[in-house]
Amino acid sequence: MVFGLLKRREAWCLTWRGRLVAVMAALITLMTAVRGCAPFLSADQPVEAQVLIVEGWLPDYALKDASEEFVRGKYRYIITAGGPLLEGYYFSTRKTTAEMAAATLVELGIASNSVVAVSSPPVARARTLVEAQSVKKWIQDKDPDLRSVNLYSLGVHSRRSWVAFKRALGDRVKVGVIADADRSYEMDRWWTSSEGFQSVTSEALAYVLMRLRG
Repeated sequence: MVFGLLKRREAWCLTWRGRLVAVMAALITLMTAVRGCAPFLSADQPVEAQVLIVEGWLPDYALKDASEEFVRGKYRYIITAGGPLLEGYYFSTRKTTAEMAAATLVELGIASNSVVAVSSPPVARARTLVEAQSVKKWIQDKDPDLRSVNLYSLGVHSRRSWVAFKRALGDRVKVGVIADADRSYEMDRWWTSSEGFQSVTSEALAYVLMRLRG
């Protein structure tokens, strides 16, 4: 003891074996989280719905699958949601992904009077939420009695889109989600390809940020 300010105490610390066990436990936890990340983000929880909402940026194969879901699910109509085209805007007669997706669905055999394109304004961030808010406004104006929808999305983007649409549509409209399989990488080995790694990590970060913002 030095002037009553210090005193000696014994403390437990990890041995080299203890440190090895701790490192192995941390690695196992990390690997489990990594493997479960993509399935968690790829939310697939459809409900019995009246209307199918399709994200306009989906690739053609997913739009084809969405057209089959529309027939199978006996929905009243399809809403395509999306903002301005990022490529080909000046050369295309259709200026938004919503309009492009709607035209594609009609080409795939869906009656034109069963497809509604709801375009959203250009924004720098929170595009999915803005698209969801545009859909909400359309529903309030054109189909205020609507009470249930399924959102058709792709792979690991589906959970974030689901959260955005549930927030926008509120408690009056029940929102389910259908996740089409992303064919650009293997879901159960997403970390082995650049496409998979980029998609999953970026969506995971975006989802966490969305939750933190409330």
